[in-house]
This record gives sequence, structure tokens and C-alpha cells, in this order.
Amino acid sequence: MKTLRNPWFIACFVSWAVIIAARKMGHPIPYLNGYTGDICCIPVIANLGLWFQRIFIIKNNYYVLSAGRVAFIVIYVSIVFEGLLPWLSKTYTADWLDVFLYILGGLFFYEVMNKPLVEVRD
Repeated sequence: MKTLRNPWFIACFVSWAVIIAARKMGHPIPYLNGYTGDICCIPVIANLGLWFQRIFIIKNNYYVLSAGRVAFIVIYVSIVFEGLLPWLSKTYTADWLDVFLYILGGLFFYEVMNKPLVEVRD
């Protein structure tokens, strides 16, 4: 559970939730509505994946996601949200700046958040 208590994960998740809530209430927050959610998307998804791996698959708090796995998440999200969904529905729009923000979010996750959990002993 400590993986989900990462302050960066909490900050990204809360900001993403506020943006979605404001959008649903009909009061989108300019700039934050369009771009903060995109840069927070990969850290949230990757951290949830890391938590799942640590708890259910690897069962080791020292496990971290490889660069290839983080890159896969970025590529997958980019293809689905900026390629496939806009192609299938007029509701969605492709924005290549979003892909750049996904990449930045992936790099942030990999460099800052993707660390083994260290037990503190007294």
C-alpha cells in the first residue's frame, strides 16, 4: 500500500480528479483542463501498475518498472487516446501536444516516482 501513498501519486491523482469533477460540473478550468490531466495521466496509470505488480505479481517492494514498460504505457495511451478514439468517434480530438505531455509524464514517473520502497528501521 505504500506505493499508493507516494506524495507525487496523490498530487497527480487529486489534481486529475479535481479537473474531471470541474469538467463534469460544467466549469472546466482553463489550461489545467487541457494539459494538467495529460501530464498527470501516465504517472497515475504507471504507479497503479507498479502497485499491482508489487502486491499481486512480483510481491516485492523493491520492484520497479523498466524503461521499456513505462515506454509501453506511454505508447499505448498515446495510440488509444490520440489515434484510435479520435478516429472512431467525433467526440474525441487528437492533439499531438498531449503525446508530448504523456512522454513528459512518463519521464517524470520513471525518474522521480519509480523507486524501490525502502523500509525505515529504528
